[in-house]
Amino acid sequence: MSRAGRIAWGAALALLACGLTFSIGPRNGEIAWEPAPTTPVHLPEPLEALERHLRAEEARFPGLTPGTEKHIVWGEKGRQRAPWAVVYLHGFSATRQEMAPLPERLAASLGGNTFYTRLAGHGLPGEAMGEASIGQWKADALEALQVGQRLGERVLVVGASTGATLAAWLAQREEAKDVAGWVLISPNFGPRDPKAGVINWPWGRSIARMVQGPEYQETPANERKARFWTHRYPTKALFPMMALVERVRGSELGKIQAPTLMLMSPRDTVIDVSEARAAFERIGSARKQLIEVDYSESPGQHVLAGEIDAPRAVQPMLEQIREFVATQVEPRP
Repeated sequence: MSRAGRIAWGAALALLACGLTFSIGPRNGEIAWEPAPTTPVHLPEPLEALERHLRAEEARFPGLTPGTEKHIVWGEKGRQRAPWAVVYLHGFSATRQEMAPLPERLAASLGGNTFYTRLAGHGLPGEAMGEASIGQWKADALEALQVGQRLGERVLVVGASTGATLAAWLAQREEAKDVAGWVLISPNFGPRDPKAGVINWPWGRSIARMVQGPEYQETPANERKARFWTHRYPTKALFPMMALVERVRGSELGKIQAPTLMLMSPRDTVIDVSEARAAFERIGSARKQLIEVDYSESPGQHVLAGEIDAPRAVQPMLEQIREFVATQVEPRP
């Protein structure tokens, strides 16, 4: 073999070795993914005791922003089990305020109670986001479902953005088999920014730290956004979120059989709309509906309703969800 040929072979082998080293590198999804808790959360039976329990648990977190804690909104009959409960799962870096008062107004229209959960790491100083894990979020979702089952005879789960991703995971669980319906708003089955997907590549965590640095930061649009969202947090806080997105997107969405409503804007600046549409097609329910929202004044067309980003969209979205419940959710025998 000529000298030029030996150099070419050497270069090819070096490239092959680099490619193999890259391909077998650690993957975020394998590192971050955690199983769900195997034992249910112990919750007090009396509803007043349940409310006290939730308050006491949240009081263990110093620095928790008021208005972000786990919270029950009782219906018109007060502290009683109602015909319906609406459970709300908020999005990544957000809190229960992101779409309020939509969930509680929806519950009121059904004659029910509302439970707003708080996902681990949220509503706290930014460093806490870096300590949150998928296992904790799964536990939060399962607890939220248990609370909803205590509050209402029938449960409607509403998830927004990555909260909708978490809802899609929950919907495949045995614990959720009796949930009456699912509402997925701007569901995150893949961020619009292609750079986010790098996190799930081999060595993706290292690449993300090199590109982003140790911390992620953005400028909030207003005082209320600054208060109720986390705008500065460690880059590693993105890792469990992206692992959750990847795993749920690749999961058996056909297992979801309960009525499912997806609401999203084709102009969403945060999520990959094509991934959300593809996920919707794979959902197994025979009673599912996709609504493209064209009435929201939300600046980024992601948080599509709520007092902070899109107050005028609350009523039309409420009416669409009520119509879905009335026509697609089977009445209790």
